Amino acid sequence: MRVPIDRFARWLEITPQRVWMILLGLLFSTAAFATTGDNALVISRIAAPLWLTGIALTIIGCWKNRPPQEQKRWDRWEIAVILALTLASLILRAWGADHMPYVLSGDEGSAGLTAWEFLDGRRDNILGLGWFSFPSLYFWILSLSQRVLGRTVIAIRWVSALAGALTIPALYWACRSLFNRRVALLSAAWLMAFHHHIFFSRVAYNNIWDGLFFVIALGALWNAWEFNDRRSFLLAGLALGFAQYFYTTSRLIPILLALWIIWLARRGAGWKSRLPGVVCMVLAALSVSLPLVLLYLRHPESLFFTASRVSMLIPGWIGPAAEALGTTPVGLVLEQIWVTALGLTVAEIQGVYYGSGIPILIGASAWIFSIGLVCCAIRFREARCGLILITILTVLLVGGLSIQAPNGQRMLFLSPILAILIASTLDGVYVFINGRWPLLKPVAAVGISLLMILMMGENLKHLFLDYFPTENYGSLNGEVTQEIIDLLEVEPPQTSLFFTGGDRMSVHSIPSLAYLLPDAQPYDLPPPYDLPHDFSPQGPFTLFAILPEETEAFEKITSSYADGITQPRYNRHGRLLFYLHRVENK
Repeated sequence: MRVPIDRFARWLEITPQRVWMILLGLLFSTAAFATTGDNALVISRIAAPLWLTGIALTIIGCWKNRPPQEQKRWDRWEIAVILALTLASLILRAWGADHMPYVLSGDEGSAGLTAWEFLDGRRDNILGLGWFSFPSLYFWILSLSQRVLGRTVIAIRWVSALAGALTIPALYWACRSLFNRRVALLSAAWLMAFHHHIFFSRVAYNNIWDGLFFVIALGALWNAWEFNDRRSFLLAGLALGFAQYFYTTSRLIPILLALWIIWLARRGAGWKSRLPGVVCMVLAALSVSLPLVLLYLRHPESLFFTASRVSMLIPGWIGPAAEALGTTPVGLVLEQIWVTALGLTVAEIQGVYYGSGIPILIGASAWIFSIGLVCCAIRFREARCGLILITILTVLLVGGLSIQAPNGQRMLFLSPILAILIASTLDGVYVFINGRWPLLKPVAAVGISLLMILMMGENLKHLFLDYFPTENYGSLNGEVTQEIIDLLEVEPPQTSLFFTGGDRMSVHSIPSLAYLLPDAQPYDLPPPYDLPHDFSPQGPFTLFAILPEETEAFEKITSSYADGITQPRYNRHGRLLFYLHRVENK
């Protein structure tokens, strides 16, 4: 055993004691899985300490100091600009997030309820699975916010705002290494104002974290490969490992990094000297993700649970769907890939979360993207172009295998790549003009700056002036639930509400009501629309909410309680949501 350990240590350029430390770290991560269990409550409270200790031991074991190397200095003005961009990004993502979007969707409510379980004692397993088989770590982070801000909308949404805002300095740092300061500044500024990224930074979903971890992994891997820097390899591994605890599409990040390493290895013979660093990156990622990997091995159905709800590969689905559309299953997938590609610049993005009515890229951004994509395709052998191309192609493939294409919420980790492509294209134009006509350098700088301001303005105008005022978010059922929430918030305590939703919805089908009003007393009222015999009114009024299409229920309730007052409840754009019949208790 000692000889293989010594050989492996020499290959990793560490001591044999460090190898034992790595093995011990992975053993601790495995022990964390054994002590955490499969349920909401952990078997033992030492699970999380074991996990963190395992990560620390693995990192220390793989650590190797590098000799001092010349790097780009961080000037004070540069740090000030980064801080300003980050602050502006946070303001754009957190300001008014409690009412823009104005509906708290059912999925957000479910996330909030799962997070609250960490506070009321029903859950303490941060390494388990929560709502919709998502890893619990995200819900635990939400619970930290709820501990301060309570059971509110802003408590669960501002976490996404923070993750989205942190992506901006992370992107700057990555592009500064990948390209230069100009590309870093342009890409960070563009992503700061990108409508798609801002929107998903304002809602309580875990997919906004994809871009943050992806950017950190990319920047770290580039630094690691350029300087054969062990610390950067380990940072990339940590980002890769923690990403697995968030949205489903983060499972694509290991594939993208593996493909990009192949691109990087084609640049020269130095790839062999980078292999120990790559192995350390994998070990670091494994130390973080091992409890989750083992959990999925025990429950493989949970690994694909979320994806199975939105994938065309669901058994028995793609064949009939293709036949109904007059095509083959392969033809349907190719058509979905094409539609997803159109969603970048032409077709409206779809999804119940963000039906924006526009493509992902609009106006000048779409044109610059198209030009840059052609240039990247021509220079596909270059590592940076390869990164952009494989990421875009991966997103298109995911879109081809998904229903409701092009779907915005499954394309979040593409946002930083779009920023990089647009910024590097503008930088290429600047370099070209400066090389051909040096006297036009100031003109080029001003022109590119104005173009960037135009693109940022187009995105901000669409989101804040065009989209949010329409309040077209979520679903009609979500709007009904939100109106019931707004209604019950101003009613006396213990007011009972009976809901007739027919086959369309139940009053409990949108969990946002249970999250925001845990003490509310809503009940479904099925036919023949009589109150339960054991019902005893508690407040001054009994309320009936009747959907517009439930005419039989409307006639029965209003005639049975003729002394009540009927009031139609509309959304803020005049659409009838339900009828409210208020009966005074006697």
